[in-house]
Amino acid sequence: MILVAAVAFFCSCGDPVAPTMTVNDANELTETTYDLTAASFDVAFTVKFTAAEGINTVAGTKTVYDAEGKVMGEVAALNITEDYAGLTEGEFNYTETLAKADLEGAAKIEYEVVVTDKKDVQAAATYTVNVTAPSTFSWNRHGATNPDLTAWGLKWEANNTKALFAHIKPVDGAKLYILTAADYAANSASDLTLTTEATVYKGVSAERTQDYNDVIATVYNGKTYLMNIKHATVTTFKGTDIVIEGIYKVFTNAEEPAAK
Repeated sequence: MILVAAVAFFCSCGDPVAPTMTVNDANELTETTYDLTAASFDVAFTVKFTAAEGINTVAGTKTVYDAEGKVMGEVAALNITEDYAGLTEGEFNYTETLAKADLEGAAKIEYEVVVTDKKDVQAAATYTVNVTAPSTFSWNRHGATNPDLTAWGLKWEANNTKALFAHIKPVDGAKLYILTAADYAANSASDLTLTTEATVYKGVSAERTQDYNDVIATVYNGKTYLMNIKHATVTTFKGTDIVIEGIYKVFTNAEEPAAK
């Protein structure tokens, strides 16, 4: 009886199991990027937590930081309406629409959720939205001098001589897609519906300066590059000088998006 009691004593006095916490979005990522070319941005992530000792509280905060890492304004509490007290596990979805007009000077938004168990042991997890100004590109083909567009998974080695347009193609290992102007609103690779793979983009005239609103995408080296061609300047010397300018986004792929 003494031995049984001793075993029971030692079994009941083991180390408590600490709570666990995870925060992930639909792409199984813990952070995303809001490119301020869009007027608004939808935030959506799932919070899951366990507490073997029983949940006491679940609380969350939203903090906006500037480029120097300083907190902008007040730290806001997340509206978590469900009562998880006494449970050993829980889950909820958090959604919010951010507005560009409210984020002047912001560089990062951090959502932190903390679960505290009955023994005051805590676990925390964060979801981060990085806020960035639009990324720009300028591609210049001067005569027969080819620009290096490998960073976008592209190459520009020729202009079509029959109908004078720039011919921009994917490099080896990259996939090219011709999209619509509305597709540039995508906030992640999974937001894109990729149609038939293209072999060449030839939307820019090699004869005249003009504005564009073309959108193309490449899938290359585990990333999706989304490019919005905005303008091309064409000048002549003994040959033709073409400068193509625009903005772009880069998404890290949880897995390579399949053509649909």
